[in-house]
Amino acid sequence: MKRLIYVLAILSLVVMASGCTTSTDEWSTNNTYTGNGVTFDYPGTWNISSDSGMDDISGATAGAAVEGSDAWFGFATIDVSSLSTEQRDSLKTTLTQTYNNMNLTTEKAITVDGVSATLLSSPEQSSSGIYSNVAFWVKDDKVYIAAYTSTNEGTETFERILGSFKTT
Repeated sequence: MKRLIYVLAILSLVVMASGCTTSTDEWSTNNTYTGNGVTFDYPGTWNISSDSGMDDISGATAGAAVEGSDAWFGFATIDVSSLSTEQRDSLKTTLTQTYNNMNLTTEKAITVDGVSATLLSSPEQSSSGIYSNVAFWVKDDKVYIAAYTSTNEGTETFERILGSFKTT
């Protein structure tokens, strides 16, 4: 369990290092990403930046990243089939505490792909001018972790992407 938390914390640091904002017409058209066992919509002005996402992070089994001129979204999954029911139930609490220690302290309960998820956001810009956001949920023996960075403090684009996120 500690190794899983460590991997997820590293994943978040990598994700938060890429930063950007959103244009007002970014959703005038949509693109749909399909791969790595998921599908999700993202703004039509964005491009896929990595179809293998964060596979290079120890323990990550799949992922992808898309980005606009000033925003970035990425996700990865980690197999948690070896965790007991009790460990899975405590995973969100443990992750929330871990990310709170990384200054992601604004918490919101959301639903992603039919399951409850936690969205955490930074209450202020980092010294680089970037707002960081992360969401995580457990579904089908996997923990999903998604991250969004932007110079805009809003989470609307992140939540819209997550609202379309489905396992295939």
